[in-house]
Amino acid sequence: MRELETRIERLEDELRWLRRAVAANGERTGVTSVTRCPKCRDGVLTARGSELRFSACKYSRFL
Repeated sequence: MRELETRIERLEDELRWLRRAVAANGERTGVTSVTRCPKCRDGVLTARGSELRFSACKYSRFL
């Protein structure tokens, strides 16, 4: 049981690090990662200014 708890803690640490890395990259590039693409489920929904773009299917919308 302790081994499983250790693995979960390590994965949670990695997830926190990845979220910080994505946020830092967004600050640098002006693009914010929002969520997975609801249309194709493969890509990531990103926001830049008033544009929402889905990375895998290239679908985009403007607010």
